[in-house]
Amino acid sequence: MNCSVRPILPAFLLCVSVLAIVAPARAQQASVSPRAAITVLDSTKEQDGLIGSVRRVKTETARIELKDGRAVEGPAQLVEITTYGIKGNRIENTSYPIAGTLAVKEEYRYDERGNITEMTVRNDRGAIINREAYTYEFDEFGNWTKMVSSLVVFENGALKQEPIEVTYRTLTYYFDDNVAKVIEQPTTVINAPAVPEPAISDNHAPVVEPTGVSSVTADSVELAGDPPPLSVKSVSADVAENTNPKDAYDLYLTGRNRFDTGDAPGAIDFYLQSLAIEPRSAEVYLSLGHAYINLKKDRDAIKAFKESIKLNPNLAETQYGLGFANFRLGRFREAADAFKKATIVEPEMAKAHYGLALAHQELGNTIGLMAEYRILEKLDKSLAKKLAQTFPQFNFSCRGIRGCP
Repeated sequence: MNCSVRPILPAFLLCVSVLAIVAPARAQQASVSPRAAITVLDSTKEQDGLIGSVRRVKTETARIELKDGRAVEGPAQLVEITTYGIKGNRIENTSYPIAGTLAVKEEYRYDERGNITEMTVRNDRGAIINREAYTYEFDEFGNWTKMVSSLVVFENGALKQEPIEVTYRTLTYYFDDNVAKVIEQPTTVINAPAVPEPAISDNHAPVVEPTGVSSVTADSVELAGDPPPLSVKSVSADVAENTNPKDAYDLYLTGRNRFDTGDAPGAIDFYLQSLAIEPRSAEVYLSLGHAYINLKKDRDAIKAFKESIKLNPNLAETQYGLGFANFRLGRFREAADAFKKATIVEPEMAKAHYGLALAHQELGNTIGLMAEYRILEKLDKSLAKKLAQTFPQFNFSCRGIRGCP
């Protein structure tokens, strides 16, 4: 691991005993010099940001390169293997620092679990050199198992993220009550997961909080015009005839099960098959939009959400999903309209008020931002606090006194 290249451990472990050892790599034509291994035992699983009865963590990383416009994952490279005792202390650790040059200054942003979500690199004059964003997948116990590192770039008038590296963690657990519950828990079908809340980076550009499902994709984002209506014609017209044992609802449930296990692409396939048989289901279009959101295919998500709204305009979750997808594409006016409709359908949907507040801020509507903050104070104090912390330049304590917005 190299602190200046890419953080893969919790914030408080960054740069521990590593900076003094890392040296720039030297290219060789015939072979590559083996990396020197280091050992750091002065830590615990809690300090390493791990949850539950973790025994061993194996960390590997792979670069992502664009080939013919597609993101291609390179070979995995071992970064670290750490073993913990039953009490959580490190009993074995082997790390293989990745060579690179040290940045002058790195600034980090974290999620509520302590995982890094964004890194900004500045030169010795304080000017920004580049920025990276990080998204995660988590296991049943809340430990991340996959992290995608993306370079934040500016294209066609909007920020986008280009994946450049993926890091995998293989976690082994001691068998305890929590593991037993996971093994014994029956498989059930639950309601479609809510679309994640939009967050704000320090330059107020939309980013995404970790959602548990992510995808390495090099799909570019086009911002011109509205997306055309979603079409399910790409699914074979013979689907209905070739799926005798399954009707549209069975295909939908199969898609939901795929989604619940983290297979969003598989879920999309079954949702489309279901819609090819029964194209009038607002719920299936809603679930399809959720799957596209998790794959960061926001334009496709917008198509799905709009079709769902045509069939049933009174699903607050669909309006919220439409707002979220538009927000991530930088379409703040459309996002605000959708978030507002979600709050009309479901006035106590706190996340919709939160999204509306963010959209108001992006549109320069300070009065609207303040109004949503006051609503959040009653609905969800944690989101109200988060909003105030995100925009410290505003006086959220104002209560209509002259001079307040």
